[in-house]
Amino acid sequence: MTPNATQTTSAQPQDGEKPQPLASTQSVMSAHDQEKLRDLTSQSWNMELAISGVAMFAILQLPELLDVLFDSFQYNFKTQTEGMQGLLPSLAYSMIRATGNVLFLAFLINFVMRAYWVGLVGLLAVYPSGIQYDRLPFMSQFAKAKLADDFGSLDGYILRLDRRCNIVFALAFQFVFLFIFLGLMYLMTLLVYSVLRPLLPPPAWEVVKIGGAVLLVVYVGMSLVLSNKKVMEHPTGTKFHYRYMKFNQYLMMGLHKPSSYISNTFYSNLPQKSVIRTMVVAMSLFMVAFIVEYLNDISRTNPRVSFFNRRHLYSARVDSLFVNTSVYDNLRDVSGYVDVAAIQADVIREPYIRLFIAYPKALDTLFTRVAKEPVLSDILSRQEIRERLAVWRNREVNRLLQITVNDSLYAQPDLLFSQPGELQQRGFQTVLVPSNLRTGKNMLRVRVVSGSPEKTREMIAIPFWYVPEK
Repeated sequence: MTPNATQTTSAQPQDGEKPQPLASTQSVMSAHDQEKLRDLTSQSWNMELAISGVAMFAILQLPELLDVLFDSFQYNFKTQTEGMQGLLPSLAYSMIRATGNVLFLAFLINFVMRAYWVGLVGLLAVYPSGIQYDRLPFMSQFAKAKLADDFGSLDGYILRLDRRCNIVFALAFQFVFLFIFLGLMYLMTLLVYSVLRPLLPPPAWEVVKIGGAVLLVVYVGMSLVLSNKKVMEHPTGTKFHYRYMKFNQYLMMGLHKPSSYISNTFYSNLPQKSVIRTMVVAMSLFMVAFIVEYLNDISRTNPRVSFFNRRHLYSARVDSLFVNTSVYDNLRDVSGYVDVAAIQADVIREPYIRLFIAYPKALDTLFTRVAKEPVLSDILSRQEIRERLAVWRNREVNRLLQITVNDSLYAQPDLLFSQPGELQQRGFQTVLVPSNLRTGKNMLRVRVVSGSPEKTREMIAIPFWYVPEK
């Protein structure tokens, strides 16, 4: 399992210079260094087992952490629920989870193969002669000869298995680099949508989107053109191809060099058709894993959507016809966020309703548009300004949120600011004492004023049952 300790040296073309031919491949290591490298590589299997085991354990902890981070982003930083900004976080989240699943599978395969290799090495130490085909019982001489041709010697198989383990381990680290790259791109995208977009007016944001789309089309077009062999061999095309490669290195954000040591080794030692075929198969399998993960994540984050377990006469699309356990405090997971609103229970025995309405960042986008902050006098003290702004904000919240219980409208529901629960989730809380509760099923609706008082949009409808204490 000793790697070829060689190095290919080549002169990188600078701007305006003619590219130099590649120099011959030759060893640059001394005999002592080569012997030291052989010793290191001969003992690398135990580190592979340790790294694979630790990596699998870390990846198993990742989904829970991702769920917490994603839920926190959905509530505190996601400013839009429609369009690309509403779709992009879910796509990126599913992409990272799918990459983690593939990464776990790669390390698991390496762990099992390497553990099997260790077992074979130990077996060879006990029986140095390996498989003695001429001494196999219950077989004819013809079968023994064919079996020897098909299987070969035990030590030869151990060497081949060792090489395959090394290849799988290297590929696993390629997925590590892909995972880190996707995470960095996700963070950059979140910064653009969460920080840059709110600062830009709609016309400027449209210009940014169009400019980004044009740059993407130009980048894809250049990659197709510059990959042509005739273009690469042209003197001008050579310079542009080199600059294009350098630009791609910058896009990798520091991951280009460690990743290239692995990928370029495969590219230079395997036939081009084999590499392309393997990449197509790998990307196809990865996209299938991503699509399955995305559909599963949508079902997890939105219990109303089901892609894999449908029923003919079943629908969860309408709030008033669906019992969503996440809107009842006695049924939901109190360690998580309230999605839209929640009441104390699905079956209420008290003559009142304790209501909490969540205030996510996406709702704040609407409030910022329909409730302009007043300009207060400069002669007021800071404390007076804070108090007046707090009163104004509370008044606006009660104006913009309308609550109905059955057919009664609470035009002024007397909502107060609140941060309940372990997560200190920001929202509004009130206690309703309706006089029109009827024994049995009732309906509470929360609407938000999206323009004029007559123009409202229903946020949620919560069915509940009132069974008074006797």
